[in-house]
Amino acid sequence: MKLKKKTALIASFTIGTLLFATTAFADLASKSGYEQLKDGVKIAAEKMTSEYDSYTLEMTAVIKNNGRVLASENSLEKIDRLQNAQISVTNNQRPDGKTFSSTVYQDSKVTIRDSHNENKIYQMEYETERDLSFNHNPFAEEEATDLERIVDALVGGLQDHVIVKENPDGTKELSGSLSEMQIPTLINAVSSFMIKQTFDHNDPNYPRLTKDIAITKVDGSALINSEGALESILGTVMITGKTAQGEVHELTLELLGEVSDINSTVVVKPDLSGKEVVTEQVKRNGGIQNPQKFVGNFKSDIIVEENGKLVKAGERKLQITSISNQEISGIYKEEIRERFHQSCLRER
Repeated sequence: MKLKKKTALIASFTIGTLLFATTAFADLASKSGYEQLKDGVKIAAEKMTSEYDSYTLEMTAVIKNNGRVLASENSLEKIDRLQNAQISVTNNQRPDGKTFSSTVYQDSKVTIRDSHNENKIYQMEYETERDLSFNHNPFAEEEATDLERIVDALVGGLQDHVIVKENPDGTKELSGSLSEMQIPTLINAVSSFMIKQTFDHNDPNYPRLTKDIAITKVDGSALINSEGALESILGTVMITGKTAQGEVHELTLELLGEVSDINSTVVVKPDLSGKEVVTEQVKRNGGIQNPQKFVGNFKSDIIVEENGKLVKAGERKLQITSISNQEISGIYKEEIRERFHQSCLRER
């Protein structure tokens, strides 16, 4: 799922859900459910990047504040590795109630982007065919082992809270629940830090929790197929906290991930007939025709919160002096009004 800064908390909470939900899985006869869940994630990642000919991957994340949907994102990807094609459909709801959706199609010759809220469709045609690398396996990275050790350390003895059901077809259903009293102080401390850092303090739609932040409940379930690969996972995390004014908020994060239509997914190229299409010719992979058109001056406002209102504290300025398919050069600077220097430093 790809989120901008204003909804970066969804990404952080998603990581948190996976971290905390996995603590609800524990010992089986030969190997703990927690270990089997980790193995299931690794096996699924390996199969999606090297073995499955095609598949559909769907991820949904929803954040609620006191029962009301604060933000959500749904991402549906259909991938055909044999045809070297992929289509992704994303739908977002922001805290201000606005919704956005987009579709991106890719194959060896073209990329098509349709943001749905514009009248134009953007298409990039490649002079040289390219090989798409679908969903690079994150567990192949060197940092994966260190991250796994950190998660294992945080999980600790929580691996004993589990219900495991082994089905006749070889699949396994894992489920578990943790109450507030079972959540270790360390995990609550980590979650408190994450929430304070990830909420957008400039957006009045987000509650700014500053104290008494704690996880009150975690529920999780997962399905492991007969080959040991994760096929679906559902997690719910409930967190309470107070603002500086003493207002109590209950945040709920719901996360669903599912892999389906393995080796039967069909990726269809969008029909652009009758639509306004802006086409860009790409001479070679990574090279855009006429990059000099991006030379120029660009600027954006620096916004901070003051007395409950959003005010302009300064400007970011970028001057691109030269650009080619190999390199880019220019000058970047920030101009901040003197009375906002300290508040801008705190925002960072």
